[in-house]
Amino acid sequence: MNGFTRCIALTLMASLMLATGCSSTPDDSAPNQAKDPASGAVELPFTATGNEPFWRAIVEPGQLVLERMGESPVELRYETTRRSATGRTFRADGEGIRITLVTARQLCRDSMTGMPYPNQVRLEVNGEPSRGCGGDPERLLQGDEWVVEDIGGAGLIDSSRVTIDFLSANRVAGNASCNQFKGNWSLTGEGLGLTRMASTSKNCTPALMNQESRFLSLLADITRFDIGRHGELLLISSEGQVITAFPSTE
Repeated sequence: MNGFTRCIALTLMASLMLATGCSSTPDDSAPNQAKDPASGAVELPFTATGNEPFWRAIVEPGQLVLERMGESPVELRYETTRRSATGRTFRADGEGIRITLVTARQLCRDSMTGMPYPNQVRLEVNGEPSRGCGGDPERLLQGDEWVVEDIGGAGLIDSSRVTIDFLSANRVAGNASCNQFKGNWSLTGEGLGLTRMASTSKNCTPALMNQESRFLSLLADITRFDIGRHGELLLISSEGQVITAFPSTE
């Protein structure tokens, strides 16, 4: 490659890098930046809460809002002092208050409701520590098709396949053993509900139809969920019966 050709190639390369906005440091304050759940980054707004006494911290693009029982909300600009694959640290100072909020990508359960959250959080206000949970519980449900391995402690028929997929717009769908099903799902502060369930009407062997009936009946009675020690999804009914599912490997 002669000097003139090399110069043209370098110029084109530099222009391409500039156009694509290459950066080695992610910007947590960018409101529309896509986040990879596995990267340790947090999606904004990021909300964390704790109990006894109650507090809530909301990290929005450009500011951190702290709400505490019996006190007026505090709104401060923040800086991100730590970024890693496992979490973030935010710090904010002003109005006679110093706030440090540390997030860790590790399963957390609300101390009052038992609701699982994707992040453990430590809050320090003027050096006084509190702990809580943060992030959106929906992220624990979405992103994978779940393959059911047990229905209410009765196992599954060999070679049968039961799945459930929590989709966007609060839709749920899957395979109930023989027929496809669909419906809606919703999360409240205390639990999980599945409603408006419907299925196709294909006929299969009596054993499969019986398994399907048990699955759909139990699914309609689910009131909460949890994540097990091995990453399994636990759908728990009002009477404590459990549907156990693992992320699909297909």
